[in-house]
Amino acid sequence: VIKPLEASGVAAATSGRWQAWEPGRVDQLAAQGQNVFVDFTAAWCVTCQYNKKTTLADADVLADMDAKNVALLRADWTRRDPAVTAALAQLGRNGVPVYVIYKPGRAPVVLSEILSVADVRAELAKL
Repeated sequence: VIKPLEASGVAAATSGRWQAWEPGRVDQLAAQGQNVFVDFTAAWCVTCQYNKKTTLADADVLADMDAKNVALLRADWTRRDPAVTAALAQLGRNGVPVYVIYKPGRAPVVLSEILSVADVRAELAKL
């Protein structure tokens, strides 16, 4: 069982099944053999908020995440956190939204900014 992180301001970024992203967390989970989905997001990002309320809240997507034992991390870039900026740069991105599936021992898969239920479920089916 992975416990939510309890750092200042971090708990606010979590909601239920989502944990707050922090540097090294993906590597830590991958080392345990866990698949990880990261939602790089920001409160001011309209597309991020739309995807959060639609695709990322979809019952079938969440059921697939559970079935594949995928850890869900949310990287909050609302205040341009330098650690999140660095993680985005490693992915070749300089803004949000960015959605990434990390599979242990494999290159990360960056999904489309326009997140569809079909696309996410198709990628999860490959895990």
